[in-house]
Amino acid sequence: MESPIVGNVLMERRKFLIRTGGLATVAGLAGCSSDGSDGSDGGDDGGDGSSDGGDGSDGGSDGGDGDGGSTDGEAGEIKVGVLLPFSGNYAWVGENVLPVVQMIAEEINGQGGIGGKDVTVVQGDTEASPDASLSATQRLIEVEGVAGVIGPTSITMSAVFDQFTENEIPSVTPTAGTTSLDDRGGEFVYRTVPSDSLGGRAIAKGAREQQYNTVQSYSRMTMLVGDKEVFQSFKAPISSSFEEFGGTVAEAMDIRTGKSSYQSEVQSMMSTNPEITVLVASIEDSIKVMEAAFQAGYEGNWFLTQDQTNQDYLSQSENQVTDGVLGLQEATFQEAQESGRLEEFDSAIQKYAGWDETKLFATNTYDAMNVLGLAMKKTATDGDGLTGANIAGNIQGVANPPDQAVTDYADGASAIEDGTDVDYRGLAGPIDFDEVGDIRAPFSIQMAEGGEWTEAARLPPEALQ
Repeated sequence: MESPIVGNVLMERRKFLIRTGGLATVAGLAGCSSDGSDGSDGGDDGGDGSSDGGDGSDGGSDGGDGDGGSTDGEAGEIKVGVLLPFSGNYAWVGENVLPVVQMIAEEINGQGGIGGKDVTVVQGDTEASPDASLSATQRLIEVEGVAGVIGPTSITMSAVFDQFTENEIPSVTPTAGTTSLDDRGGEFVYRTVPSDSLGGRAIAKGAREQQYNTVQSYSRMTMLVGDKEVFQSFKAPISSSFEEFGGTVAEAMDIRTGKSSYQSEVQSMMSTNPEITVLVASIEDSIKVMEAAFQAGYEGNWFLTQDQTNQDYLSQSENQVTDGVLGLQEATFQEAQESGRLEEFDSAIQKYAGWDETKLFATNTYDAMNVLGLAMKKTATDGDGLTGANIAGNIQGVANPPDQAVTDYADGASAIEDGTDVDYRGLAGPIDFDEVGDIRAPFSIQMAEGGEWTEAARLPPEALQ
């Protein structure tokens, strides 16, 4: 029997991609080097670009009228926007997310769509720029008439947050760990990735306690933090948590993103005599910083965030520089792993997207699109209008316990049609939203050795209380 995740999507893929403009997009993004790997994460984007705020197709319709997600398109469609960078240095974020959204959209359409309407995927290019993201968001809402959005990232969330709330459009982001959402989400904005507050706390715990890093209980830390919001979001959680756990933060220094050399910053860092340095920066800048420190004779260890804890980072660095370095990732959700669902998804998305491995944010995106799809299904089944406000009102209802557990769109839609309330359990975690739209998930402390990341220990959510 064919996998329920795949359904009929592979047979319909070419027709769908032509309709959404996805063939050109996937081809145009292929070959981007900073693509991450294997599942999920908590960071996101930066970079530049030159798009006018969206390069996707509208599926042959001019969409709605900007009145809170009206879906009365000419073709009887319901539109979902993907609001991410599709140009510039971080186009890989869009590349990693888009195929997963398209695959689930095809599954939804294979199940009869939403209230008889096909789901059409529309892109909005944020260019990792607040100005471009605002333009792209306005186009998705006012011109395309999207009923919901997948995205955006941490670096553009603050710029567009009010657009979601004022226009009553639900956003489910698989990438934005920014602490700016910690007390703002929950009505129209949700995320299937843990907050940087939890990620920062996990780094502090992992550095402070030997049981979680297998090396030593570090007591003196220095921080080097990039000057963009996506990096600054980690600063306070790591610093305050490390001190709470009994450690000393010698200094937390900001560094300018994109410099050609960081020798002076490294000298300042080394003058504080840290046992371990937490580096919160882009992959490119992290490589420069750590190579400069190696050349300068730095003898302490390093701890990296999720954005750097991937194979792409190690492949661009020398083993002598990275061996023994600690990093953070979301831990594999054991329920999904033991049931075989993760392996099934890996096989499906790799075949669908032509990937050699499952990419960063892929599992988070799978969960985000399934939650949004089930909320749309619940709205249509209840006979309510497919407006953004109605869909947003059903997001927590389809995701949270104690209702019937479902693990994909097909099973969830079938249960909803039968009048059963559902509790979606995902690939990245159980996806139980709290009152501000956040989730909790376990973390994995990783160690680099010989050009590979291996798990040193796991941090369960209760260890971060």
